[in-house]
Amino acid sequence: MTADQALEQIRPDLASIIAVKEQTLGSRMRAYESLGSKLGRSPTWIRKVLGRAPDVTVGLHDALNIRAAYERLCARVENAADALAAENQELRRELDAALSGDRTVAARASGSAVARASEAAPLGERVATTSAPVAPPAAAPRLRKKAAGELTDLPLFQMDRGR
Repeated sequence: MTADQALEQIRPDLASIIAVKEQTLGSRMRAYESLGSKLGRSPTWIRKVLGRAPDVTVGLHDALNIRAAYERLCARVENAADALAAENQELRRELDAALSGDRTVAARASGSAVARASEAAPLGERVATTSAPVAPPAAAPRLRKKAAGELTDLPLFQMDRGR
């Protein structure tokens, strides 16, 4: 494998990793820094690889490190998708039980859902299992329509009122 071949094979994986890290970290520059520190490369090197700079080379060890990071990302995405699918399936079962009128199954299922939520959330992120009463939203104030020919309250038009 030549350096050019490694560069062309790795660039899409690198772009995918950066896109996910950008969403997670909220900044493309932070994504470059984070990935660069994990790969042992600078954020500038990553930008040059993505930007197809002619002076950048990708060695075999860089290509393997990027490929490993990409595979870890794919595994995390697949695990998250599997967890969501399992959770959706459990919610469907609870909904079916609730709609069929089987209150014992629905109560047991909702109790297990609360227990799962408290176990899954880290200690600092756990929320109360009972919901607090919520006040209804306040009605939006009604605005009266301006009569035809009436000036607005903008400063530009206030000068004309004095005349």
